[in-house]
Amino acid sequence: MEREWLKKKMEIPIVVKSMYNDAKLNGAWIYHKVTRKFYTPEEFLASWVRIYTEGRRGGSNRDDFQIMNPMAAVKQRAEWVAKANSELQEIMRKLEAYQAQFKPK
Repeated sequence: MEREWLKKKMEIPIVVKSMYNDAKLNGAWIYHKVTRKFYTPEEFLASWVRIYTEGRRGGSNRDDFQIMNPMAAVKQRAEWVAKANSELQEIMRKLEAYQAQFKPK
């Protein structure tokens, strides 16, 4: 026997609709700061149940989201790759300076 409250279809909160419309109209994406993931407006609308939370007293995690230009995603990821590459190069320099040898045991 299924409970009545489980049968109700979850309505999309007005905040989610607003973010979706804003992103869609401006050709932007929605960035979730906590997971550091970008969503197209359609992806956001399809997965809002898992990432958007709304409390009983009206509080929500709306501030965890930001409407951004898709090129910002490319720029951000390029910066991450450059930083990771820089760190890798530093490790390689340390390794060469240390003259470590890797031998099979």
